[in-house]
Amino acid sequence: MSYTWKFKPTFAREFSRFPQDQQDKILAFTDIFEVHGLSDFTKYEGKIAPSWSNLPETDTNYNLAFENHLWHYHIGIPQYRSIHTKYKTSDWVLHFQWPHHGNEISLVDVYAHYTSDGAFYLPPTSYYK
Repeated sequence: MSYTWKFKPTFAREFSRFPQDQQDKILAFTDIFEVHGLSDFTKYEGKIAPSWSNLPETDTNYNLAFENHLWHYHIGIPQYRSIHTKYKTSDWVLHFQWPHHGNEISLVDVYAHYTSDGAFYLPPTSYYK
């Protein structure tokens, strides 16, 4: 089976300005994806989750994330902090779109998992529309 990925345009422009170590972590994720897809999350060091998973269904961000197939991966930036039995978490996450659990993903953004007020961060819609 073939697994492919692409950058959304805004993220592609930003990626070129990231430090090398951050680029390496993002490309390590895509390397694993190209080989294994997302059918087995244990192939990844960091946690992978739908971005709507911990939001109440009445939250507008729930609908935004669900309808746009937004997921996130704990990328290990600046490093992994919490180590669980099945995965690791980090302060920063890689946001991506995974429509209908298909064989292609679109990389959207890398950002802190939570905003300064403690809310879960979602990329602006201009990043993935």
